[in-house]
Amino acid sequence: MIPNYEAQFRQFVGDASSDELSAALLVNLVLDPEIDRDALRLQVDALADACPQALSPWAYLESRGFGGQGRAPVSLAHSRMTDVLQTGRGLPISLGVLLVHVARRRGLDAQGLNFPGRFLARVSDCLIDPLTLQPVTKEACLKQLTDAPSRDPFAVATSAMIALRMLNNVKAQLLDEAQWSQVLEMLRYQMILLPNNPELHFERGQVWELLGAPDAARQSYAKIVQGTANPGLRRAAQRKLSAVEDGKTIWH
Repeated sequence: MIPNYEAQFRQFVGDASSDELSAALLVNLVLDPEIDRDALRLQVDALADACPQALSPWAYLESRGFGGQGRAPVSLAHSRMTDVLQTGRGLPISLGVLLVHVARRRGLDAQGLNFPGRFLARVSDCLIDPLTLQPVTKEACLKQLTDAPSRDPFAVATSAMIALRMLNNVKAQLLDEAQWSQVLEMLRYQMILLPNNPELHFERGQVWELLGAPDAARQSYAKIVQGTANPGLRRAAQRKLSAVEDGKTIWH
């Protein structure tokens, strides 16, 4: 049976003191129910407090062996802070959370940035790519975008958004492994973080189809048809809803 952490996610959302590390530790709990989040936070604090004044936080983490996963395939370990601390390998968002935490313990102004496709961090006036732990420019980052962004690509990521993005990474791994029930659990937590989001309802409908649950899929698509202001998504949901009601599938 998959553990249910809805209560922890609701507490996280309602707690104004929840920071970026809180988000990462909550996702770690989902992946490893045996972890002690308080002990893990103390471990991250100790890492941060050992940062010498002579080194920038990103140079310090690099000197301690932190960095991207390199040529290794992405795995759930790269989203678990326990593994990131042990191996030094992580996704940009996992490393970014560490970087922000180290910088703040040093008394520096630091935020994670919700850049499309790759999480970034800002420490004081420096823009940092957590994957390489090197400063980058806005111009270089914008060149990586294939489409014009619909929002500020350098917007500060809230703690809830960090948890949402980390769950997206977990969800992608579970989708690759066809772990549909666990994908539904990740979607349930994401919908606590981002209530009434039509894209999440659409994803949930797709997963219910794969699980052979047409009634549940129908409910998800119907919510989008009735509630979304996005005409393209409404049309897609209506097509899905019609196919489910006709006893057909158009996603398999």
